[in-house]
Amino acid sequence: MKDLKRPFSFAVVSDTHFVRREFDSHFERRDTPLEVEAYLENVTYALAPMMDALRELDPDFIFITGDLVEPGDPNELVGDLRAALEFFSTCEIPIVYARGNLDAYDAFKAVVHPTMASLLNIELDESYFSFEVDGCLFLILDTDAWSQEQCLWVERVLKAGVKKGFQHTFVFGHHPIWPVARQFFTHLEFHKNMVRILDDFDVDAYFCGHTHNQSVILHRTQGLPVFQFMGAMIGVSDEPPLALNQVQAFLPGEDDLLACWPGYLENTAPGWFMVKVGAQEVVAEWHHLNRGAEAVVAWEQPGDMLDFWMMDQSAPSKLIPTDLSRIRRAFLRFCAWDGLSGLKASLNGARIGELPIRDGFAPARMELPGHLLDGLQMENRLVIHPPSECHCTLGNLVLEVMLPGGRYIRTPAKGELFSWTDKWAQWPSSLTNKSLLKPNEALQTMLFFE
Repeated sequence: MKDLKRPFSFAVVSDTHFVRREFDSHFERRDTPLEVEAYLENVTYALAPMMDALRELDPDFIFITGDLVEPGDPNELVGDLRAALEFFSTCEIPIVYARGNLDAYDAFKAVVHPTMASLLNIELDESYFSFEVDGCLFLILDTDAWSQEQCLWVERVLKAGVKKGFQHTFVFGHHPIWPVARQFFTHLEFHKNMVRILDDFDVDAYFCGHTHNQSVILHRTQGLPVFQFMGAMIGVSDEPPLALNQVQAFLPGEDDLLACWPGYLENTAPGWFMVKVGAQEVVAEWHHLNRGAEAVVAWEQPGDMLDFWMMDQSAPSKLIPTDLSRIRRAFLRFCAWDGLSGLKASLNGARIGELPIRDGFAPARMELPGHLLDGLQMENRLVIHPPSECHCTLGNLVLEVMLPGGRYIRTPAKGELFSWTDKWAQWPSSLTNKSLLKPNEALQTMLFFE
């Protein structure tokens, strides 16, 4: 790829979670957020059509930023990775891989490292590396194995890049620097280190996955602003695309962002990025699996945005008092860290039941019993009683109702975060807005239909 000259293009894909057909008979991870069938279906529903689209778009190379495979049988990890690389190689486009948290280190080193060393003609002693293409610098990180050694390596490579006068610098990793919408869903030290590095070095863009959300942000730094492009190819075929900011509070805060595309809620809109690097201008597009480009960003120098176009997303529907008698179903949406049994919820004084156990601040949805529908109001009081010694954190509490015809209406995501633990005390306030609850204190909040 060193022989490439501008203009050139590359695609960025993340969180493919590839599985082989026998995956269902060897499935081990019982804590997975999706059903086994969803991973199997994702290969034909999302990954195969993506490969067809990339062949047509014909980028010069592709990045896959981690979680290549969904782990099944621990004894088959090497075979799973080999099957994934064989599957992706059918597009006949060079692919550069970054390691994700689900990509076992030993298996990744055995299968992927030789492929990368051969493709880039480099010696690969670590799971992070860099290469150059016609005045552009590319850094591939292993964010799951983040360390001070890797941090110092990033600084050395960027410092050398300044001396060489690279026009563009692109960085790739699995975890986000700023965990958009999913609080705490990255490594804190990685976040702190990269924020400091970005204050000192000019970087065009950071590409990542991990959260399964789709989003683009232009984040402030003490130096030049930097783009963070977050995407994922994992999707559930019967989930319609859902605007991320309609059900989860958008993070970081508005004061930290110069521009943003809120994108889509995880697993509802598989997509990838196409980036075109010209003599001066860089254009990055987010492509929906079935609908093409829905967000386009252009710049010449790091942080110097020329254009930021996005397709209009459907505005959220509003509830009016006369709709209350027409509600057919209702749900409580929430996210949780360290969820456990015994969290008892009630709405307007009537018991809902126990919240299902959830973790990782992934979106969850619990249907309300039918007899509670008549008690729904424009203003609703939610109370959640914790079990003893609760260390859970809850957020993104949203009431969702369905009207005739399948129309959904939701209370706004307010960004409140309720926690019975101080484990997040070290996190920057810009990434959280939490209320610390006392042991055995009930969580109480109001959910308004606006």
